[in-house]
Amino acid sequence: MSRILLTWELGLNLGHLTRLLPVAQQLKAQGHAVLVATRDIQAAATVLAPAGIAFVQAPHLPKGIALPHRPTGYADILLSQGWSDRSILRGLTHAWLNLFRMFSPDQLILDYSPTVSLAARIAAIPTVLVGNGFELPPATDPLPPFLGFSWATPAKAAESEGIAVANANTTLRAFGATPLTALRDLVLGQTRLLATFPELDHYGERADVQYIGPLLGNLRAPRVEWPPGEGPKIFACLRPDTSQVRLILSALSEMKARVICVANGFTPAQLEDFKRDSIRYTLGPVDLRPLSDADLCLTYGAEGTMMKFLLASVPQLVSPWHVESFMAVRRLEKWGFGRALPNAPTTASVSECIASLTLGDAIRQRVASFAGRVARWTIDEAIARAVHTVTADRHSIDYRMVEGVHA
Repeated sequence: MSRILLTWELGLNLGHLTRLLPVAQQLKAQGHAVLVATRDIQAAATVLAPAGIAFVQAPHLPKGIALPHRPTGYADILLSQGWSDRSILRGLTHAWLNLFRMFSPDQLILDYSPTVSLAARIAAIPTVLVGNGFELPPATDPLPPFLGFSWATPAKAAESEGIAVANANTTLRAFGATPLTALRDLVLGQTRLLATFPELDHYGERADVQYIGPLLGNLRAPRVEWPPGEGPKIFACLRPDTSQVRLILSALSEMKARVICVANGFTPAQLEDFKRDSIRYTLGPVDLRPLSDADLCLTYGAEGTMMKFLLASVPQLVSPWHVESFMAVRRLEKWGFGRALPNAPTTASVSECIASLTLGDAIRQRVASFAGRVARWTIDEAIARAVHTVTADRHSIDYRMVEGVHA
């Protein structure tokens, strides 16, 4: 049996852990020693602890580094998370190498973990990369700029990549490893599993990756029933920093609709003005399976939530709040599965947007057609493919031979 380390370094929310959870469970059931290095310990206590999956704190930069410009591509994400400072990057890499030494993994499964990829290059550990299209961008040289943003030009993205590569090479040389020629060197030769569908890939469909479909772990979460009343059933997942969140809550509270709202991060006092008999608020995750008869899913771009409701033929309304969710909602709009909240919305325009999505037959038919096309996909099959990929090619690492681990 093998020792397998699963990692989550960048990004927020429970989605990264719910993606790793079913893979970790299956590997553990097969007898492998499994450990998850998680960015968020509190989230791990919610997702991993009830399933009996061991976890530790992942090395990461708790507070990002401000960029001198708006992010233009994947390299800028790295620069904001420590790659713009050579001493920080070397320290983070050193921390990961020491975690490798303590756990001695035979294999790595990386979820949005670019610094772990750097450490794996030093330690020569077989790696499987798991993520969505945004987290695993096309392996071009240089990596592409973010799509659909006027300031995200190829030249700007290439400039940022040059800085990231130079700083990464300083760390690699310090540990006696082969330098990078481009950021794509971190993924070329590694297995990339895109846990999404081609239609929903942020960069569009690609031919050089494996689409395994979403890995959607089921949380041990409470069951919530739709409140009594009339009108459409709306499932909402909102955060305090969701764009136009007060307008959205006002619109929901004034509509004739039955609403279940997961309001993670809110306090009860913040929701007091929006309380209605027709709305049920919860401050933590709920079991989504009984809610698949919803008429609309309204989120800030929570990928796992959107995916579960899309597979249940439920249209999407998104209030995007960062580059990734903007790119995601453009794919939804391209295929007619949903739409973004209008720019400069009012309570009335939010209500009209909700009504158009819950009452319109055309969009529901398109979402239902998509769900039908992917009906052959199952979560179990996606998990099985991921687990098979991880366990099919592995070998042991002699950590005494990894130069610089103790440096």
